[in-house]
Amino acid sequence: MGLFLYLKMKISKRFLYYFIGFGIGIILTIVIFVDKDVLGFMPTNRVLKDIQESNIMISPLEKQKLNCLNIDESFIFEMIEEADVNFSSSQTSFSNEKFIINGSERTLEVKKYELEYEGKLLSFWIAPKDSISVLHTINIDKNCETDTNDKKNLAILYMPEELIFAKLKAKDLWLNNNVKCQMECLNITQSDVDELFKTGDILIEESFPARKPNPVYFIKQTIDEIDWVFWVELGATKTRIKYIIDVTGIKVEPNQYLINQLFQKVQEDDACECYD
Repeated sequence: MGLFLYLKMKISKRFLYYFIGFGIGIILTIVIFVDKDVLGFMPTNRVLKDIQESNIMISPLEKQKLNCLNIDESFIFEMIEEADVNFSSSQTSFSNEKFIINGSERTLEVKKYELEYEGKLLSFWIAPKDSISVLHTINIDKNCETDTNDKKNLAILYMPEELIFAKLKAKDLWLNNNVKCQMECLNITQSDVDELFKTGDILIEESFPARKPNPVYFIKQTIDEIDWVFWVELGATKTRIKYIIDVTGIKVEPNQYLINQLFQKVQEDDACECYD
């Protein structure tokens, strides 16, 4: 009986030492990595990721306020990459807010987060079900004058072209066999592709910058007097060209459905026989 109690106490001490060590390890991890993003699991990173993967929208009133504060699109898209989230000043529970999107009134279920970057504060009302983040200013300068009170009609705030190209060029370029076949058939060279990411025209209103998991951009480029549109996909580790289409003589308007129909047609009428 005495031996049993002795062994039981010895095992209990081992468990005690184990949990003490485990607890110290957790505390040290928190202290060391409190300001770092560990595998993307930190709350700040999750909030920023939700904003990055959504369509950022803004009202005419808030747009004018941003102009008055000298905050442009480049700053906003840098902010959603690098900002701190002030959770104490945020609303982390859902509330319903009404807006007008594409002429129709919609009720969005949002959480409201305050972001701080380089001394400036902005609020993003995130509606995860709709993949929308509505941008609002905070502590607007009283000297700022606006000529509108419209804070309901929302429009998408697009990332500037230079930032999109920087993201695309930051990843290794990958061309599948279908695209390589197309390039050879259509006399499009690697130099032409390199130039695409320097001087191409991103058809941002036709593109899908908030597409999950990989955003899609349609980029127009003229090569030897032929107008081409390239389907470019931004992956986690690579930038991929998926399709190439000749749009010479076609009036490409802000219409995602038109672009999709054109790309579908190029696969169906595959003169180069690259998609058999």
